Amino acid sequence: MTDDQLNAFVDRFALSFEKIAAAMEGLNETYRRHYERLYPERTQVREAVVTHVPTEEDKIREAQGASDQPLEDWLTDIQGEEEQVQFAGVREREWLAAKRREEDHEGSEEG
Repeated sequence: MTDDQLNAFVDRFALSFEKIAAAMEGLNETYRRHYERLYPERTQVREAVVTHVPTEEDKIREAQGASDQPLEDWLTDIQGEEEQVQFAGVREREWLAAKRREEDHEGSEEG
């Protein structure tokens, strides 16, 4: 084998390795994308959001003035607002009067 033939053989050998490297680079990119699609990177876990879809009964109660607020809090809200007391029922007015009597009774014991 002459030097020219040996140089030509080495050049073809190097060129074939470059082509193999380029093909393997493409395969590597393909497999990387496939892997990322199958096993996506885990994200930060978000806090769960619990929702409630109102039923017809819930909508009717809301239209009639019902709320999730406890009765004592609701009555305390309207206690100082005399114009809204007229919308409170008999039992609610009795409860407010009893609360006022308790407060007056506690105030008189302290003084």
